[in-house]
Amino acid sequence: MGKSTIIQLIERFYDPQPGGMITFDGQDIKRIDLKCLRESIGYVSQEPSLIMGTIKDNLLFSNKDASQADCISALKQANAEFVQHLEQGLNTFVGTSSVTNLSGGQKQRIAIARALIKKPKILILDEATSALDPKSEIEVQGAID
Repeated sequence: MGKSTIIQLIERFYDPQPGGMITFDGQDIKRIDLKCLRESIGYVSQEPSLIMGTIKDNLLFSNKDASQADCISALKQANAEFVQHLEQGLNTFVGTSSVTNLSGGQKQRIAIARALIKKPKILILDEATSALDPKSEIEVQGAID
């Protein structure tokens, strides 16, 4: 079984074969409301995508109630403080057809911040720091720990 399969099982895109079980806080995840389960999970893929909108829109996508301070804190945890130095800061437009050229590592950091701002009980990082330089990877992993 590969890591993608395990992630799909955790997120209940499908259930384990008969006799198999995944538990969360000691409870079979099949007994947890699907919406509640997925709200408890933060996921960052190896090649994250950003939604069309601002960096702040991307952060609020996972937690609409987050404050400006929450956004800044999540960016700091994800070692994405470069956002402060962008001309429009949190209001910088990003996404699939953005004029703002972000590196793969910068996109990953924003995606990590988006997952962290959610304050999930389960955080799944699918090689989410692979595009970061070694120093940044250590800093981000330290912040996540």
